[in-house]
Amino acid sequence: MSPRYGEFVPRRTSIAPAAIALAGCLTGQYDPTEAGAAPGRSDNAEPLYQPSGPASAQNPAYSPDGANLLFTQFRAGYNAGGASLNLMPSSGGAPQTLLQNGDQAAVNLPGAAWNAANGLITFAYDASDRDEIWTMKPGQQPTKVTTHSGTSHYTEPSFAPAGDWIVFQDNDNQAGNTSRGSIWKVRTAGGAPVLLVDGPGSGTDNRQPNWSPAGNKIVFQTRSASGGWHLATIGPDGGPVTALSSGNDEDTDASFGPNGDWVVYSSDHARTAHAQIYVRRTDGTGSPIRVTTSEVYDGAPSWSPDGKWIAFESGGDGTAPTGIWRIPAKTT
Repeated sequence: MSPRYGEFVPRRTSIAPAAIALAGCLTGQYDPTEAGAAPGRSDNAEPLYQPSGPASAQNPAYSPDGANLLFTQFRAGYNAGGASLNLMPSSGGAPQTLLQNGDQAAVNLPGAAWNAANGLITFAYDASDRDEIWTMKPGQQPTKVTTHSGTSHYTEPSFAPAGDWIVFQDNDNQAGNTSRGSIWKVRTAGGAPVLLVDGPGSGTDNRQPNWSPAGNKIVFQTRSASGGWHLATIGPDGGPVTALSSGNDEDTDASFGPNGDWVVYSSDHARTAHAQIYVRRTDGTGSPIRVTTSEVYDGAPSWSPDGKWIAFESGGDGTAPTGIWRIPAKTT
């Protein structure tokens, strides 16, 4: 499986704060000759941006008005090297750098990473060699939300719709089957995090939590020591974990559609060589519906606020650099 199935290991090298850059320009465009690009697709997917050279554009997330896409760009390849936060028009165009700090990694989650109520984006950032949860308004300086000790990393944050809470994952070991990630939430203004899903206590690995538009559910991916990735939901205050998918599929990267009745995610449900984009009902009824039909890896999807589009990362085999694409959304 590709690194999107829980194998992300952020960079940890410190750079002086003076290296932070705001509102700069990225170089790159869609070029089918670039490694990782997927020309000639027959599923109506459209390329929006392909970085130059080894850089990899990942994790698209829509702005609340749908006009722009937030995404992470890794310098040295897929999940490799320093990473910047960037902004581009949702129909394609020249990206702008929101935050870049040398070889450090500022990484957003697809889905509810940009909140309408407070105008903030949330992301993980290793500014002090340990990933913490941060927020920022585009064009302004970032604000640190969490501060913790130990060896674990706080990553993959998303907002509650009211903007007052952020849910995130906590991992000691972010790669391999021995990881036991937990799901927490913290107030956007800061304070003590609240445990929602205890990974070590339940013997499970839990990652990439995304809040529903109504605020009544959080979807995330989970696996046991001997199993693959499946989707599950919990309430905003924790409680019983409800399975959303099961079986032999590897289901990851889930986030909600704009009305909360559907989730979009990546999966090998069709037993393809690489993950593809799927949607399914949040009540667990019905079968998964395949959205992309490419021969390459498609993952990390986000649904547009107007319900018309799904943006995603695509390219190669899930280890090659990816670009940002979009495809018309469908539920039939």
